[in-house]
Amino acid sequence: MNGDPDAQRAFLFSPSSSYPRPLACLVDTEGNLVHAWSNPVGQPDPASAPPSYLRGWNHVELGADGSLYAMVPLHALLKLRPDSSLAWKVEIPVHHDLELRPGGEIYALTERPRLVPWNGGSQLVLDNLITFLSPEGDVIEEFSLYDLLTSHAGIRSLVDAEISRRTAASDSRTLSSLDALRGSTGREASRILRALPGSPCDVLHANTLEVLHTHPSALWKAGDVLVSLRELDIIAVVDLETQHVRWYWGPGELSAQHQPSALADGNLLVFDNGRTKQRSRVLELDPITKTIVWQYTADPPQAFFTPLAGGCERLPGGNVLITDAQAGRAIELTRDGRIIWTLQIHARRPTSTTSRCEVYRVAAVPSEVTARLSSNADDARNLAHALVQCGVSRTSLPARSSR
Repeated sequence: MNGDPDAQRAFLFSPSSSYPRPLACLVDTEGNLVHAWSNPVGQPDPASAPPSYLRGWNHVELGADGSLYAMVPLHALLKLRPDSSLAWKVEIPVHHDLELRPGGEIYALTERPRLVPWNGGSQLVLDNLITFLSPEGDVIEEFSLYDLLTSHAGIRSLVDAEISRRTAASDSRTLSSLDALRGSTGREASRILRALPGSPCDVLHANTLEVLHTHPSALWKAGDVLVSLRELDIIAVVDLETQHVRWYWGPGELSAQHQPSALADGNLLVFDNGRTKQRSRVLELDPITKTIVWQYTADPPQAFFTPLAGGCERLPGGNVLITDAQAGRAIELTRDGRIIWTLQIHARRPTSTTSRCEVYRVAAVPSEVTARLSSNADDARNLAHALVQCGVSRTSLPARSSR
């Protein structure tokens, strides 16, 4: 593998099909299991037939001390010790992404139904929030993305257009009858609203956050947050202190994108799911000129399409790690588009239920973190061996990139 293998020698993921005993696996570059975590706390009762987006762990992150932070979607954030025991649990409607700060604080995406002014009346929407928590899991502060984003005239027009599109075919009487849900939190409220025809309330659907360092050209400052709004097809940088949008991009280019990230030179990397064009790609963007300076697509482009989830990240040495969520694989590729390493994840389903994707995201974990983890011989490891098989290939696959 190109780059520094010692700095990227393990990869973390949670198989979507492991419900009702959610599982996270850390594997090495040969696909061998390094460590595993599993804890069923907070999972919905199988008898309630929860939809796939409420099952298992929506997203997992690994702390520097080997603790696992796991999202029980729209219900709770868990901190698990390396032996999978529960360090703490906070019941908040988390979803999709979180970031661990050097001091142990946590930024997480959460959700809450609320009424917003609309056409002389009001409209029920699912507001997305950035929630700031202490290292012990106490909620310190919340920031409404709806309020922040709609303070910008350009984004406000996108939000209004999305509300209009979603409510055009909906029954306003049905929405008004659900007014009691405004301000509610938790998976049951979200399940009711998402089950409405056309999901008229899910107008933002934030799926990524990243706390930024100062941009080399001062386009944003340290502490600003990069977010991805799937239903608006935009990525944006928001200032939580002054409550305004510093920068945004995406309409006409992005489609249901995931996992934008800032690079050291100030450029942005983003996984464009390409829902409207039925093909996925990875883009590197110069945020000053708002031009694409590099991209990866398959050959032919339609050979690589993951309509849901997925992501990308820059690895040490310059290669890019891509999560192909529907196919259950991670691929590492060079700047010239050569795929040099593929991790294929095969997860057995312990129940008859299906999942929308095999994994949500595969993340590279630095060696200084994995060095803190001993090989665990416990129930989590046994479950991982029973449910998950990983295969590694270093055979180049057809690829194409362009600058």
